[in-house]
Amino acid sequence: MADFSIGSWSFHSLHRLGKMNLFGYMESMKFRYRLDHVDIWNGMMLSTENDYIQSVKDTLVEDELTVANLAVDGADVWHDDSAVRERNREKAFLYFDIARRWGVRNVRIDMGVTTVDMTDEQYEFCVNRYREYARVAYDNGFRVGPQTHQPASCSPKNLVRMSNDISAPGFGIILNVNRWLSDKETGDEITAPLTCHVQFDRAFVDFTGPELIQKIQLLRQAGYRGCWSMEFRGGINEYQEVERDLQTIRQAVKLAARQA
Repeated sequence: MADFSIGSWSFHSLHRLGKMNLFGYMESMKFRYRLDHVDIWNGMMLSTENDYIQSVKDTLVEDELTVANLAVDGADVWHDDSAVRERNREKAFLYFDIARRWGVRNVRIDMGVTTVDMTDEQYEFCVNRYREYARVAYDNGFRVGPQTHQPASCSPKNLVRMSNDISAPGFGIILNVNRWLSDKETGDEITAPLTCHVQFDRAFVDFTGPELIQKIQLLRQAGYRGCWSMEFRGGINEYQEVERDLQTIRQAVKLAARQA
């Protein structure tokens, strides 16, 4: 049976207006959308203090929710300032502990490189740091890696090369389907074997034609067994638009299975 999730960033407008917090998001996932998995963006978290983290943990347990992905902003691996890189490492480890406590399946820590092409220094640093992170992730039951939404991580060749050099089972990528700056036609196919969590977004994928089904089949053939997650970027009518996209993805997953 397929699992589905909705990225909490899909409700960023409601959150910004003070109309949704993390607990409201989790309640909506369970009781409005009837989902068993959540996809949490840390921008919706009010604190990283123990009492707050435990309260979220208690809600996850009470509502029988699994965190498919924890998307962490503000802990990018690379920064031109070495002091910032070390502060970001400390933040990453803070979220790794949260991931352990919440039983998270995947953690997104971005690469932080703002150009498609990477210098040797940037590349070697990112490989070494992700290798360190991947060991911690594997030991604690989750995977970690970048999301394909920053310039360097929007190059499939960068990601494949990096994955080969890291060579650790705790490393994976969070795939925003079709969101490439190079190798646009083949990027999803190239990186499908590396994907530990996937997000579909109608801003990048045609939900009205065969493309969505084709992408689901491509990922399944590559061995993907994670959640089929979605993200809505529109910022208006978020409850209704998310419902629409979720139903579209549910139907596409069913059709893809029948056509397999």
